[in-house]
Amino acid sequence: MAKGVERAYGKFRFKVEIDGLTLAHFQSISGLQHEIEALEFQEGGVNDHLHKLPAQGRYPNLVLKVGYVNNQMLEGWHQSFTKSPTSTRRKNGSIVLCDDAGEAVARWNFFEAWPVKWEGPQLDASSSELLVESVEIAHHGISRMG
Repeated sequence: MAKGVERAYGKFRFKVEIDGLTLAHFQSISGLQHEIEALEFQEGGVNDHLHKLPAQGRYPNLVLKVGYVNNQMLEGWHQSFTKSPTSTRRKNGSIVLCDDAGEAVARWNFFEAWPVKWEGPQLDASSSELLVESVEIAHHGISRMG
């Protein structure tokens, strides 16, 4: 590729790292975003628009969907928090975008994460699709690296 030419990447080459452990086989990740609330107020005599001011920023929860394998890592993390939220340690992690060679080209780090919801696979005798489980995690922000 010519020097200085930007490249678009496929959305299917990524991995997730949580506390240094690389997790593979994720089907999808959603919630990789940051929002800033816009406060609206009306000014007397100004009838053609509302004023908008920036307010609180927020990071929606991440939802990770993964092909179901016979381990209980995600479910166990959620169960630990359910039983003892004050003694179960929150975790830091990263979502890593990879190029065709599997090399990292971008990294989104998230901080102080904890699982707010775990959803097991949906069983259906009339389907031949792979089983998928999901975990929804709250966190204290995302920072882009690379």
